[in-house]
Amino acid sequence: MSKTFDAVAWMRRRRTEIDEETHGLSWEERGRKIEEALKGDPLWERLKDTMVAPPLLASPVPAEKGRL
Repeated sequence: MSKTFDAVAWMRRRRTEIDEETHGLSWEERGRKIEEALKGDPLWERLKDTMVAPPLLASPVPAEKGRL
């Protein structure tokens, strides 16, 4: 089966484009640019206030065999 879309290659290309578009901007300026780009996006509007719990830290004590 051949791929019709390579997501990793697309993401790398897009990251390079974004770096070129924001070259010379401070982190604050980049943040404002991102906020402006997301304004009105229906997916972002739905998810922007969603809280995600941090991942659980690995226990320093190994789990018993067969238990997670």
